[in-house]
Amino acid sequence: MTAAQTDPPRIETEEKTPAEIQNEKKWEALMRGQVMAATINKYALILRMIDQKAQVMIFLNSILIPMCIRAIEADTYPEASKISIIAAVLSILAAMTCIYPKRKYRKSGDRRLNLLHFNDIGHLGEEDYLQRFQCMFNDTSKLASTAAYDLYDTARHSIIPKFFWLKISYATFAFGNLIALLVAFSGM
Repeated sequence: MTAAQTDPPRIETEEKTPAEIQNEKKWEALMRGQVMAATINKYALILRMIDQKAQVMIFLNSILIPMCIRAIEADTYPEASKISIIAAVLSILAAMTCIYPKRKYRKSGDRRLNLLHFNDIGHLGEEDYLQRFQCMFNDTSKLASTAAYDLYDTARHSIIPKFFWLKISYATFAFGNLIALLVAFSGM
């Protein structure tokens, strides 16, 4: 074998024109924007799903409570019914906490403003907000950083706490009614 046969073929690289370089940068920026938009959309869907699941828990428990009250009145498994009512009320409270937006205006002196979140926007004066937003919006690096921070802020202060309270609601419902069933069957 000769050296020409073992060497990989060489690809001639052409110099790119400034227009081609500019076009590549536009496509890269478009791709970054699409990734951010897809992530924001995913977060919105997750938030909607969590709220819908919490609403289902409220609805389910609101059906269970009157059934248990009737069972108590009929003296049918009164202890188990009381346990089930307590579990249902606690599950409803956890689901309501899940639905209620928990992000509050943070008054600490060194807090970082999220110029893309309605709560921080609402606590700034109009001129102050417009000045800060235009400064951030006109600098692509600051805009990207602010968008990334908004994703972090939404995950950290909205999605994670909502999942926590939804899990509490589910667990309270499941374990409370499991205990109620054990009490009902042990009293037979």
